[in-house]
Amino acid sequence: MIQADQQQCHTSCHLMIRDVQEKYGEFEKLTMDNSIKAIFFHLKTVNQSSCMKDIYNANFVWIKNRYSQPILTLPISSALMSFNLNKIFTHTLSINLIGELQECYKMASTDCRKEITFKTLIDFTQINHTCQDDDCSTICQRNFFKEENFLGTNIHASCCKRSLVNPQINITECLSNNVQSRIYVTFSTLFIIILSFCLAGIAFNKLVNWLLSGVQRHRNIQSTCVCILNARRYEYGHFYLPDANYSNGATLVIWAIKYLCAIIVSAVGCQCFYIQKYPLPFITDSTIYKPFFFPSFTVACEIWIVQVMQCLCALIIFLADIKLYCCTKCNSHQQVQYSNLFQLRRCISQNSFRRSYFLVNCYLYDIVDDIKSFHVIQLALDLLALALILASFILGSVGILRCMIFMMEVIILKFRAAFIADKPTYSVFNIIMSLFFTCVAFTYSSLTIISSLIIFQTIFRAILTTAAFTITFVSYFNFIVVMTIAFMHYVTQTMDTYIKNDQVIPTRIIQLQQALDQNIDQILQADQGNLDIYIAISYGGIITIDLPEMLQEKCIRLSIQHYIQCLQHKPNHLMIDGISKLTIRYQRLTGNNVKVELLQCTSGCSCCPFHHEIQPVLDCIQQHLQKKDIHYFKKRLNKVYYSIQDSPGDSMIAIPDRLYEYLRYHSPRISLNIGRVFFNIISIATFFIIFAFTAMLNYKDSMFGSLNSTIANAPVVYLATILSLRNLKKIEIKEDEIDKILLANIIQYRRGYRLFYTKGIHFQPVLQLLRMTFLDVNRQQHIDSVQHHPDNDNINETVPLLSDHNLRL
Repeated sequence: MIQADQQQCHTSCHLMIRDVQEKYGEFEKLTMDNSIKAIFFHLKTVNQSSCMKDIYNANFVWIKNRYSQPILTLPISSALMSFNLNKIFTHTLSINLIGELQECYKMASTDCRKEITFKTLIDFTQINHTCQDDDCSTICQRNFFKEENFLGTNIHASCCKRSLVNPQINITECLSNNVQSRIYVTFSTLFIIILSFCLAGIAFNKLVNWLLSGVQRHRNIQSTCVCILNARRYEYGHFYLPDANYSNGATLVIWAIKYLCAIIVSAVGCQCFYIQKYPLPFITDSTIYKPFFFPSFTVACEIWIVQVMQCLCALIIFLADIKLYCCTKCNSHQQVQYSNLFQLRRCISQNSFRRSYFLVNCYLYDIVDDIKSFHVIQLALDLLALALILASFILGSVGILRCMIFMMEVIILKFRAAFIADKPTYSVFNIIMSLFFTCVAFTYSSLTIISSLIIFQTIFRAILTTAAFTITFVSYFNFIVVMTIAFMHYVTQTMDTYIKNDQVIPTRIIQLQQALDQNIDQILQADQGNLDIYIAISYGGIITIDLPEMLQEKCIRLSIQHYIQCLQHKPNHLMIDGISKLTIRYQRLTGNNVKVELLQCTSGCSCCPFHHEIQPVLDCIQQHLQKKDIHYFKKRLNKVYYSIQDSPGDSMIAIPDRLYEYLRYHSPRISLNIGRVFFNIISIATFFIIFAFTAMLNYKDSMFGSLNSTIANAPVVYLATILSLRNLKKIEIKEDEIDKILLANIIQYRRGYRLFYTKGIHFQPVLQLLRMTFLDVNRQQHIDSVQHHPDNDNINETVPLLSDHNLRL
């Protein structure tokens, strides 16, 4: 190939720009925008569809001044992690080159072509005019390669240099004047990566502690699942792995879902690692040229090896679950053998940063003691353990290592129960299989936990990088910063309210024990009162009857059921497809007599038109109340508070789990669940985003990013924040109001009611509309025939009931 002389390269060959005056007008307009620091030139020939940048494998950029060079040399990883916020300082200008190129240009080398392009762009932008040092613009080139590391220490960029003595640019030096990323950018990226790993470890420990606290607070007492209220005393206890019920096929499905989630976590973790190591393919900025490439064979192998290893380990562990499931279907001797092996359970406590620091100190003291006593083997073991603990401690907490060891022990225990439980203890096969199972458990546990850490690290790195970029150029993000502060204030207030409810409600429930007993005694000792009967009718005509303790009798339940069946077949009468209420008033008279009357029927009227159908119910209730006394009714009350004594002096109070879940998350006015928290946050975030995008319509205005514009828009943001916080104020009611609501619900549970927390409002609009539309008005003949049937006393047996066993928690 013939190459032009280096000195005559850009003098003998040149490029022409089509519509140069029009393009220069566009260029000059862009340079007047104070927010634009760099303009990427999109070079194309008129008779060719290919971009000229494809020839050079480079981007030619106009830089406004010396202070704008960091925008050009910003590492790709930093640009990606900040969600391409640097795009607000860049723009693209398309330039068409005229006709056929000269022969000398076609035969020129790549460096010579770049010099010719530099000369063309310099003449086009007219930057050779006299200017001050810091305000001088120049033309640069920036190459983006996949090999660029995440710290940005190998940036490929060069700019045309201008001297103070001779303002004319020397074209031959445009390629040799290499521009590197600023050292503080490299250190900032390094510190962000380190800090993101520390925050990821802390977030991982918080997640583990939250999961463990949920497990520790639940127990089974007398076939009832209860929730410990004063769990703060129990937070330093141990969580024991519960026995897996492998006789139930649903257990296999649950384990399969867990393994699938671990595989997904591993895949997402690999992608997060790949994004940070090779960010170039994920850049969506069209203003830059990036060579298209497939992942190298080494990178692809790394990702696929991790995925295949995780899948194989999960498959091997799942085979152990299948083996245990099959073994539980065998003879009783094998069942006892496997159940005895599962008694060797492992435990883990919640993670604490302070105790992690104390653990490091303990190992340091142990090492000193080993040195003094010349225990070489113990010293080596302590040094190795300290190295592992310090590595985990630097990442946030020793809890990361503890969780990995705990997962390994659980998996190895499962392998032993499934494959080597009946083998000799010291056989060769046993040793080989134990080593293999340890490797599988270590691979599965480490990949799962490391992938989770990388996911958290990527999230925190994106947050920190975006925050650092926003703070650095805060003058351009004043309005966004003000909105973000208001939004974060709302988020913190919402989370504080959620955490406060998690502490207040259990405390108030514990303090209501005495008030509950007093109210129950007043209800049972009263000479008159109202008894509410709740009735739920679901699809298929299934009737569920909810009775208080004073009506817990089989004959009363059957009579009410028969009354409801009669009403369902009455002409022009429609039962509510949901929960309806039947209210009975009773009054104790002299001589152990009781007067019972209907106060409200299921239709809401006090004078029921179907008097003959309701009278057997009233008679049955009257006879029952005359025969039973207060002691009998107290035996029918359901237990609410459970006292747990794990150790002398350590008493814990628990209530049924379903009741606590309703009071904590679903009770009107006082509850606040995590779903509502997320809904509120997402709703307010959507409002702020819409407001921000609408305001961005005027982002080209020089006053948009100014402090005066921010102050002018601040009242709108403040008003939005105040209106948002008012929704939280409705939840923060006084403690006496909380006590009244909690006590009313606990009394209902104590008296035997279940529908209020198991069904809620139990509204079935579709079914109710269908029954209203296709109601049979000739049902009277059917009910008359049923009433005169000789076996009408057993008619209730055909309709499913909610038994006492199903009513219990």
